[in-house]
Amino acid sequence: MNTEERVEFTNGLASLESRAVAVFLDLFIFVAIYIPVEVYNTVEAKRIYCVLVYSILTYIQLKLLVKNGQTIGKKIMRIRISQFYNPNKKPHFSKTILLRIIVNNLLYLIPVVGLIYLALNYGSVLFKSRRSLHDYLAGTVVTKVGYKFNKSSLEESVTSQNRDFHIPAYA
Repeated sequence: MNTEERVEFTNGLASLESRAVAVFLDLFIFVAIYIPVEVYNTVEAKRIYCVLVYSILTYIQLKLLVKNGQTIGKKIMRIRISQFYNPNKKPHFSKTILLRIIVNNLLYLIPVVGLIYLALNYGSVLFKSRRSLHDYLAGTVVTKVGYKFNKSSLEESVTSQNRDFHIPAYA
């Protein structure tokens, strides 16, 4: 892979900042919709509001993930989850939902292991590959929306990934 192809592949990856803002936006939305709960007087009304609103929001998030490989935060930041071996395509449902979300969140629930996994999961995006552990687990990568990867840079990055555990950035 020449320097130009390495730069081309790296340029298509979502930046650390855009990924962080997307996560923050998703969390903010979930927290912000809880605020109106305080206007209800009864515990039962609060419970109904929470179940209804969080169900609707979860449905929207899952629909966006399956359709576009995006959450609301990722959509705002113009990034998406893509297949690692073909970043021009969205990942399969099972990889997006089961591995990236369910298995990933179950690991957080294990005492001590969950904290270590949390640090490693989000710390791993600091490396050249910009992939977190749940990206490795699901075979995904977060890319810029609309960026088209060329075949030679994809083939070399996959070979390099298998050999070096990272996508080469700059020569």
